[in-house]
Amino acid sequence: MDNNIICINSSQLPQLAECGVLSASEDFLHMDRTADFNVMIYVTDGVMYVTEDGHDFEIAAGELLFLKNGLRHFGKRETLRGTRWFYAHFYLNENADGNALALPKKVCGLSDGSHEEKLRKLHEYFHGSDPFKEFRRNVMFCDFLIGLVSETAPHRESLSDRICTFLEAQAETAFSKELVEQSFFLSYSHMAAAFRKEKGMSMGQYHNSVKMKKACSLLRSTLMPVGEIAGRLGFSDTLYFSRKFHAFAGCSPSDYRKKAQREY
Repeated sequence: MDNNIICINSSQLPQLAECGVLSASEDFLHMDRTADFNVMIYVTDGVMYVTEDGHDFEIAAGELLFLKNGLRHFGKRETLRGTRWFYAHFYLNENADGNALALPKKVCGLSDGSHEEKLRKLHEYFHGSDPFKEFRRNVMFCDFLIGLVSETAPHRESLSDRICTFLEAQAETAFSKELVEQSFFLSYSHMAAAFRKEKGMSMGQYHNSVKMKKACSLLRSTLMPVGEIAGRLGFSDTLYFSRKFHAFAGCSPSDYRKKAQREY
């Protein structure tokens, strides 16, 4: 893993050492230091410039940056007067046992106000008089960090989800194991087992439900004869289509259309 990535651990809360909000009264260069704590900077107004471990960062309003302990950071370029930011200094037990969660290095698009409000409350609580604030502030800060991770983590579409999307595009064709196999370059048996485990049904059953939902839509929204709908959805036998539809909807295609006309 990149040595400037910060990870929080499920077995121990981050320990918040300092939390504050600052506004630059004059132009300045960010402090040159190698700290033993991690730093979070969230800019609300202006732009801040920080270099860490050879990487130059520009943090605009609504953007957040994490700086890792043990790495030198400093300013090459002046941060201008009027720049305002929240900051937090925190410690982590990087050797703790548990599941590790990598924090994003930089987060953009946080200018809706909700994140600033959370940090404002954290700042107020940090400097408050609650005798249990040391425990509660760490929980609040950890919750803030986990929220950032969940919002910024890329969505990884599963194989089964991708198969569903593929089958939905095949509503008007017959189900083909060979076509699925050729499209995903994986063995059908492997995909079938994974699909059934995740979706609770076979690919064929899912594909049939796609066809029947399409049939329902056509019966509700068009005057196409049942036989024509069957043919459009890849059924050469209208009677077989009707049996499949009845098993899915609990009534015949004609009865479904009559009911739909009354309800819609």
